[in-house]
Amino acid sequence: MDRIDSGLASTKNDDTRPKSIADKRREWLSALLETGNEKVIAAYQKYEGINPAPIEHPGTLSKIEFWMGSTSPLTAEKLSSLSNAQIAKYLINFKETEVFRKSDPTERGLAQTLEKCVKASPQKFTDNLQPFEYVSSFYQSSLLHGFLKAWRNEKPFDWFALLKFTCKILSFEHFWSVQYKVGFNYRNWILSTVADLIREGTKDDKHAFDVQFLPLAEEILLILVEKAEPSIFAPKDSSLDALSSDRGKVFSAMINYALRFARINEDKLDGCRWTQSIKADFTKRLDRSVELSLEFSYTLGFYLPNLLYLDEQWVVGNIDRIFPQQNEDHWQAAFSGCLLSSRYPHANLYVWLKTNGHYRKALNANFADKETQGRLVRHLCVGWIKDWETFDDETSLIYQLINSRNPNFLSAVVHFFLREGETLSQSSDSEKIKAYEKVKAKVRPAWRALFKALARNSNEVAYQRILSPLSAWVGLVDEIDTEILESVKASIKYIDKAPGYGMTLSRVIEALLRHVLITPQKVGKIYLAIPKSEMWYLQGVKKGDIEKTVRILYEKGHKDIADKICNRFGEAGVDFLRAVYEAYQR
Repeated sequence: MDRIDSGLASTKNDDTRPKSIADKRREWLSALLETGNEKVIAAYQKYEGINPAPIEHPGTLSKIEFWMGSTSPLTAEKLSSLSNAQIAKYLINFKETEVFRKSDPTERGLAQTLEKCVKASPQKFTDNLQPFEYVSSFYQSSLLHGFLKAWRNEKPFDWFALLKFTCKILSFEHFWSVQYKVGFNYRNWILSTVADLIREGTKDDKHAFDVQFLPLAEEILLILVEKAEPSIFAPKDSSLDALSSDRGKVFSAMINYALRFARINEDKLDGCRWTQSIKADFTKRLDRSVELSLEFSYTLGFYLPNLLYLDEQWVVGNIDRIFPQQNEDHWQAAFSGCLLSSRYPHANLYVWLKTNGHYRKALNANFADKETQGRLVRHLCVGWIKDWETFDDETSLIYQLINSRNPNFLSAVVHFFLREGETLSQSSDSEKIKAYEKVKAKVRPAWRALFKALARNSNEVAYQRILSPLSAWVGLVDEIDTEILESVKASIKYIDKAPGYGMTLSRVIEALLRHVLITPQKVGKIYLAIPKSEMWYLQGVKKGDIEKTVRILYEKGHKDIADKICNRFGEAGVDFLRAVYEAYQR
């Protein structure tokens, strides 16, 4: 007993001793309780007063307990039953102690319960937000996030009260002076959530807060844009990184606010549709010595069509400040945003960006993100399809793209035409049918130029991987001529060089079934160029199409080439064509 209690008796204040030590001492003493020793019982009761938690796994030398989530000291039902003033008081007074059991209540658990309650009944909280002005920023961030979730679930609440509450907490000096640990900057959490709230409250006219509150929202946004901290963002990062950062969210909210203002005042405004304060702020930040964050540049590019709607004159007059070519990081951030914001380029923007040399610069830029490279190729291909470019001009963007010898660019061209062609060909919409014809009109000249560039380097695997899917372009032409025949035969021998080549081979087989009625001999020659190593795969996925194609060859009097195809499959150990072969040997 004395050994168990050793060191504790001399402590002046046992309450300061860690709960974990008291728990272990009590566990040891529990084995002696049956003796009835008064000293044992007294010591046990003393440690129980320090840590009354139930003893789990007594006698175990060590145990490790894992759990996820946090425990709240109050249930959502209990917290919701309190008045707002009582809830705020509880938040202020609750103090988290040492946590070493799943059942131990935590501040995080309480914050999660608060958020859940606000999400469920937001109007209850906006009825009286004043008590929450003095709770910690940690709980305020959960409160605001609850409102955000509630709004996304289309639950109404008093936006005026919420915006006034936000203004109030932003006006407190201590709100800005508190220092936080890295990763736990609750002030930034609040700024980010407020930006999200304003964005969500303005982006959809069918689900937006009342227009009379827009000036108050603008006041808040102008505070946020001065205070929100930039993240460590680089041009190679994804759009999600830029737009979901604290500062990125603020800029997105400002543009969505400006668009909401423009839509409701469209009849009253002419040319310049955004508020002067937001316009002035954005204009000021075009000076990158004022606005250092790359999020701003990315946001400008991403929302460029929206900015064009807000103020075309501002965009045109500042196009080279939006895309500052002398500052590579900011230029790449802005142009990446522009490329990734839309699958199809805006006609006027395309012309202005082309005229000012931005697309040409992009062809030589070192974009680390493959998605950005793919979107650049898409823009230029669309520009060609829409006749904004001409392939006959060696200075044109499309000519330089296809003759760039950049494997990433060339691969993107091949896949663009495949995807665009397949998507449009399946539509019955008259406009899409017209668009499909425009795509097909560019296939032959593009194929000729691509094959020429790739064939020169066909000994390199990088180019073989592009030749492989290029063979599937046979599905984009109405008729196989001699030039296309030779191209497909040369390409298909590299069919297995590209990842996912099975899809390419399936596309080729489907296309050949369509072509066999028009150019049967050429179809037969392509079949004979398919590597024998792929026959087993074809038996599993395209057996029916192959049988139909071979039967048509026989029916059209091309027995020699049909026999060769059957024999070639047989030599590869694939004999599903035997019945077809034998049927035409009589």
